[in-house]
Amino acid sequence: MKAPQTFTTKRSADSWLARQRVDIEDGVVRPQTVASRVTLADYAEEWITNRRSARGGPLRASTARTYRIYLTKHIEPVLGSLALPEVTRDRVRAWYAGMDNDRPTVKARTYAFLKSVCASAVEDDLMPAQPCTIRGGSQTTAKVKVQTATVAQVSELVAAMPEHLSLSILLGAWCQTRSGEVLELRRKDVTGQTVRIERGVTFVHGRAVVGEPKTGAGVRTVAVPPHVSEAIEAHLDRWVNDDAEALLFPAHPGERQHLHLSTFGYFVKEAVKRTSLPASFRFHHLRHTGLTLAAQTGATVAELQARAGHSTPHMALRYQHAASERDRALADALSVLAQG
Repeated sequence: MKAPQTFTTKRSADSWLARQRVDIEDGVVRPQTVASRVTLADYAEEWITNRRSARGGPLRASTARTYRIYLTKHIEPVLGSLALPEVTRDRVRAWYAGMDNDRPTVKARTYAFLKSVCASAVEDDLMPAQPCTIRGGSQTTAKVKVQTATVAQVSELVAAMPEHLSLSILLGAWCQTRSGEVLELRRKDVTGQTVRIERGVTFVHGRAVVGEPKTGAGVRTVAVPPHVSEAIEAHLDRWVNDDAEALLFPAHPGERQHLHLSTFGYFVKEAVKRTSLPASFRFHHLRHTGLTLAAQTGATVAELQARAGHSTPHMALRYQHAASERDRALADALSVLAQG
């Protein structure tokens, strides 16, 4: 029998060996023995299957799919066949160093996933210690800077979109909705005064999967700014069936099939080309735009958090910071004018 680790003293080694002899005689199987038979790949797959979300249910289908991509493409080829106790700090560091630095977000998120899996293995007594100890390993800076549009540019984008999708831009900017939330909105969720967000759509292997938001905070009712109300009423009258379950933005007007996220993204990208917005502008930047504008009106952190559906105030603070930076710029401009 091979020990799972080396010992600093002969006394410690003798003590471990004595316990193993007693277990063999009693027919006891220790967790360390189980760990020596379980590979990281098998444990990680079981972890994905049985993992519970913050709301107590199984992982969202899109999240499970993403984790499996991290596992099969980035972890398994190097670490997957190792028994759990063999996944050491040195091996993890070597694996991390060998990952593609041109994809920093994937690298960071894969590392974060591995760290979570290993944390569970430690809790289950199947690993002696957490092997993922790289400082900042799960942190990254987005390559594409989040853009903020002006009010005029939002109007440009609305006009550049296909007519049956133009309302989606207004909802993204002025109601701060995410793309998956917008594409799952139904007649029953929307009035000229409010937008009720209870679900979102993702796509797994090309199939639409509708589910609840990741956190309870994502379920929310957003007040519609009055200047958007008329556009909502006009869209409902022209493009949406009378059925309460009718989608606002289906794949084709009048149908029940979801518009695919990638197709929607293509429409937005093509529309951006016909505006003064930078080519890198995407739909989710409208959400950033709307929250920044809301902060500039004086919205509190709690108000921004509720409107955006954030589970913590951390993200909302970013928009208040952006608003204070804008206020500082205005103050500087006023000073230049006064000295003029």
